[in-house]
Amino acid sequence: MVPVCALLVLLLKASEAVTVDYFDYGADYYQTYGPSGQYLFDYNGNEMFHVDLESKSVVWTLPGLEKYASFDPQGGLQDINIAKYNLDIRIKRSNRTVAPNIPPLVSVYISNPVVLGEPNILICCTKNIFPPVMNTTWIKNGEIIREGFKETSYLPAQDGTFRKLHYLAFIPNDHDIYTCEVEHWGLEKPTKRIWKHEGSTPISEAYQNVICALGLAVGIIGIIAGVMLIIKGMKQSTAQGRNQR
Repeated sequence: MVPVCALLVLLLKASEAVTVDYFDYGADYYQTYGPSGQYLFDYNGNEMFHVDLESKSVVWTLPGLEKYASFDPQGGLQDINIAKYNLDIRIKRSNRTVAPNIPPLVSVYISNPVVLGEPNILICCTKNIFPPVMNTTWIKNGEIIREGFKETSYLPAQDGTFRKLHYLAFIPNDHDIYTCEVEHWGLEKPTKRIWKHEGSTPISEAYQNVICALGLAVGIIGIIAGVMLIIKGMKQSTAQGRNQR
């Protein structure tokens, strides 16, 4: 078990509205494991951007947002250095006790309703993470997937834990089995969540058009058959009337 000391800083700001329903905030943390840190801005649970500490650049997460906003990455780097400095002081001055490793909660779901053969996105949601040190692996039919996926930064929660989202682009079918495997110090063994297609599938538009066309054809045939039966009945009635005369 590796002891980790971490310092998390949140700067909250309510949205400008009469009723406050949304918050945007800046968050940065520094921890002794690694050592590593993170600086990001969040709006209503969605990461807007984070500062890449290696390239010292801003990575915009919400597409197109960089056209309307800007941020100097040096500000994020300075805050990380301040967090590191304050953490070092607190470690020296405190009679610290190792914080418990909290087992994360893992779930897997899809972004859109499944239509076999059409592209979709698998989402592996990991919550209740502490400390923010974790390995996540996508597996398809027992084989590790090494491309075609993305992930968010560690998003801080109000209780001091973190959450993280992992995205995998895939094409669903009836045979493939996907697994999201999470390793964390709070788990005795890796947690696995499996997704495979089960149950009914939404009917594609082309198939719906075929069904409608067949239904229309059957309806027309039924109408024609009914008219023919009526005409035949009328002829038989006329013939019977003539015979009776």
